[in-house]
Amino acid sequence: MKISLILATLHRTHEVQALLTSLTQQTYSHFEVIIIDQNSDERITPLIQSFDQLDILHLRSAIGLSLARNVGLSHASGEIVGFPDDDCTYPPMLLQSIVAFFQQGAYPLLTGKTIDPTSQQIVAGSLHTTPTPLSCTQIHGSSTTLFIATATLGTLRFDERFGLGAKYHAEEENELILRLLQQGVKGYYHPEINTVYHPPSDLDYHDTTRIAYRAVGLGAFIAKHLGSLCGVHYLIKYALIRPLLGSLLYRLKGDPIKARFYFAKFRGIWQGLLTYLKEERS
Repeated sequence: MKISLILATLHRTHEVQALLTSLTQQTYSHFEVIIIDQNSDERITPLIQSFDQLDILHLRSAIGLSLARNVGLSHASGEIVGFPDDDCTYPPMLLQSIVAFFQQGAYPLLTGKTIDPTSQQIVAGSLHTTPTPLSCTQIHGSSTTLFIATATLGTLRFDERFGLGAKYHAEEENELILRLLQQGVKGYYHPEINTVYHPPSDLDYHDTTRIAYRAVGLGAFIAKHLGSLCGVHYLIKYALIRPLLGSLLYRLKGDPIKARFYFAKFRGIWQGLLTYLKEERS
């Protein structure tokens, strides 16, 4: 089975080099890399040319993570598609494990865990560590561990209003996954075979600006799906309970840094939710 890896990149060079280097070390070699270059300069062109041992297609698009991934999907030729971040790296046996999983044919959608290679701590997505089928109320993993059977994806695409560089700054992968699950597609979270390395940027509790910025996407995701029971679940869990309760608990524990972090997330969620309801549904 051939894998198409769709990589959107902006403002990064050393990180892209590290990812491509990790791809040269894969024990499975039947894959292509579709790089969607959103830079206004040629910073990564020489870098791409230096990896002539890889099957790389270099394309360009306007800024927007989901936009770039949709451009890549229109050129993908693999039976499986994956979406690495431009600052992640793959362990050597990852793609071999992914293909072995999809060859079993039970689940056409797979997610896994994203960890800091130094601490081994999960740094993105759910902290859940047990393999389990996905459901609309249990979407684990993150976009950098998302692999989908291309035939199952069909003409379905990322909502280009979601993701970095778009109006709502996150949740593009969960929004796509939820639509697939609602169509009856079976998904599985398997952190034991699907592990990707990524810096721990989402766990910087001092960076309230970043968490509020990304939480806007979660709020919009909730608003988009409020017409379903799954959307109501996310409304109760994330917009009404977890961030606010977390902020209060950390305040009681005498940890103002984490208290401010979770309150910033709470504010961002409601900003995105109300903005979506006001602007997108009018």
